[in-house]
Amino acid sequence: MVELAGTIKVISKLLRDFLVAEEYAYKEGFLQGVNQRVKLIGIFLLIVLAISTQNIFFLLLLLLFSLAMVLLSNVSLKMYFLRFGFIPMFAFVIALPWIFLMPGQPVFSFVGLNVTLPGVMYATTFTLRVTACVSCISLLLFTTRVSDLLHTLRSLKIPGPMVDMLVLVYRYLFSILSELHRMLLGRECRVVSKQRLRDKWSDGGKVVGNFLSRTFSRGENVYKAMRARGYDGTFKAYPREYKIGVKSIVFMVLVGAMVGIWLVTKL
Repeated sequence: MVELAGTIKVISKLLRDFLVAEEYAYKEGFLQGVNQRVKLIGIFLLIVLAISTQNIFFLLLLLLFSLAMVLLSNVSLKMYFLRFGFIPMFAFVIALPWIFLMPGQPVFSFVGLNVTLPGVMYATTFTLRVTACVSCISLLLFTTRVSDLLHTLRSLKIPGPMVDMLVLVYRYLFSILSELHRMLLGRECRVVSKQRLRDKWSDGGKVVGNFLSRTFSRGENVYKAMRARGYDGTFKAYPREYKIGVKSIVFMVLVGAMVGIWLVTKL
């Protein structure tokens, strides 16, 4: 259970770091100077293109496009790969069994199981698709303030309850992940002896139950604090005006080029 707790603690820290990437939005860079509406619509369009294609060449090209945007936006490559790299690895682990399950021409055998060519292609395509989508979302999170994102969503006439729900999820995720990290860190400091497997499972159930109980309690306390500070069911978003300048036009041209390449791959 100690090993499992340590793994969950690391995963929760990575997920929290993936969400906390707003410091790069205050730097001077390419995407930071793009109009918020143009950037949001363009990145959403790129995600749709990645989801709707199975062409490996286009997915690799989309990854190169994301990498170029990272470099032009003055985002640290080390932080960029550290903050989103665990999600594609998780997707690869999920898709890995399909290399044995999908029927087709065997490529080679491994422990008595046939690795098929369609299975390898499916696992590769699935992993690349997830990586491309996450890389595009990372560009938005790294180069956009949360307040700007909320105002842009409302300016695009996204339903208010949906935007408010997004804000609540975003805020509560930090509280829940911090609570989980503190629980696991405290338990790791108190466990000094090696436990049997039965004891590990028993303690694991207690940790899960305690975490759920703390989550409900923390959520209620946060809501009461919000109500005490004047929360009326809606979140305020302070608008910032971003004109459509040269960077916005260049970004639109680049996204348009990606759409053109996607259309060519579909022919």
